[in-house]
Amino acid sequence: MYTKDIHSNKETVKDALYELDVSIKMAKRDKDKILCLITGYGSHNTSHKIKTAIEERLDEYLKTGFIKVWLTGNELDIFNLKYQSFPNRDRIPEKDKYIKNPGVIYVSV
Repeated sequence: MYTKDIHSNKETVKDALYELDVSIKMAKRDKDKILCLITGYGSHNTSHKIKTAIEERLDEYLKTGFIKVWLTGNELDIFNLKYQSFPNRDRIPEKDKYIKNPGVIYVSV
C-alpha cells in the first residue's frame, strides 16, 4: 500500500490535487492495489478545503474509471456496504481498521 501525506506541508488545494494525481499514477505504476491518502480531519480551514477538493476529484475519477473505489477511514466497518465491496480490503492494516480515522482516504486504483 502506497501512502501519501497530502496535508502536512500546508499545501494549497491546487498543490494537493496535483499530489493526488501523481500519487495515483505512482500507485498504478508500482502495481500497488491501494493508495492511502492522509488528508487531515478537515478541522482547519486549509485542511477542510483540501479534503473536500480531494473527495470531489475522487468522485470524478470514479465516474471516469480512473480509480475503482474510494472510502474514508471512518468507513472501515464490516457492516458498511462500501467497505464490504472495497477490493483488496485485506491489504488495509488491521490497526487502521480499529482506529477508523476520518482524516485518511483509501483508494483502490
